[in-house]
Amino acid sequence: MNGSKLLHDAGVLVERGWCQGTEARDASGRATDVVSDDAAAWSLLGALQATTVSDPSTELQDIGDAVAALAELIMDPSLANWNDSEARTKLEVLSVLKDAELLVLEQLVYHEFSEN
Repeated sequence: MNGSKLLHDAGVLVERGWCQGTEARDASGRATDVVSDDAAAWSLLGALQATTVSDPSTELQDIGDAVAALAELIMDPSLANWNDSEARTKLEVLSVLKDAELLVLEQLVYHEFSEN
């Protein structure tokens, strides 16, 4: 898995359900583990964690690429604090994940192009 796929898959989870105040919640709104079968909603950080854990091919570089792209878009040094801002919306979280995914793709294309 590369960084852009990690961000894409995290976006798929957030699209299914988004939460604040914890990394994941079940359908009743109770906090749960990000990889629990009961998980029905994820924070930005929780979705990244769940996606990372679910694919054993994920490498440290993939995580670094994803987090670096998010850091270019989010001024808060804490993904959890950014996600949990009272004014934050699901749409904003999905948007930042999509924008970060595109940043990573641009960097991958640039590196491939500059190596050839």
